[in-house]
Amino acid sequence: MMEEELIKIWQSSPNQERVKFDKSRLMIEVQSSMDHFHRMVKYRDLRELIAVIIVIPAFIYAAYSIPYILTKVASVLIIGWGIYIVIRLRNTKKHKPGAFTETYLEYLYKTRDYLHIQKQLLDNIVYWYILPGVGLTMLFVMGFGVLAKTLKMAAMNAVLAVVSYFLNKRTVQKQIMPRLAKVEELISVMEKS
Repeated sequence: MMEEELIKIWQSSPNQERVKFDKSRLMIEVQSSMDHFHRMVKYRDLRELIAVIIVIPAFIYAAYSIPYILTKVASVLIIGWGIYIVIRLRNTKKHKPGAFTETYLEYLYKTRDYLHIQKQLLDNIVYWYILPGVGLTMLFVMGFGVLAKTLKMAAMNAVLAVVSYFLNKRTVQKQIMPRLAKVEELISVMEKS
């Protein structure tokens, strides 16, 4: 009963009021979607930070205690790579839009830019995350000089690299692109009115 009355009221309202209703509905959808996205990014960054916090002391110990030169060099490079990952993720966090400091249209522009930065980060993950990780872990294992371990590590690295690549591509298609489309739609609605 109540729902039918609301539908009748909405249908009898002028077009201008309908457009305002549609805009506010879109704004709420975008805001809710972005809040969920920000939580996902926060947890991803936290996972990476915890991994780096674990990896750095382990490879400091490896660089100190393992006598093989190639393994020592790889350990130091892995430590540097871990620090680079944290810096890279923190730099993308700087572009996160603030919801309370600007107009809603400015917030949408910043949100669009932030989504583009996150998309670019995941699109280029092969170059800054996967290839260095694979190369440095291979270098670490090759320092021991055991061919069987090196081949086994190469196979594991290949599988992990392919899985990481496709999971990140899936995240771009399922998480970022739909949100980007909603933000673009809302920007066009806001600019027309």
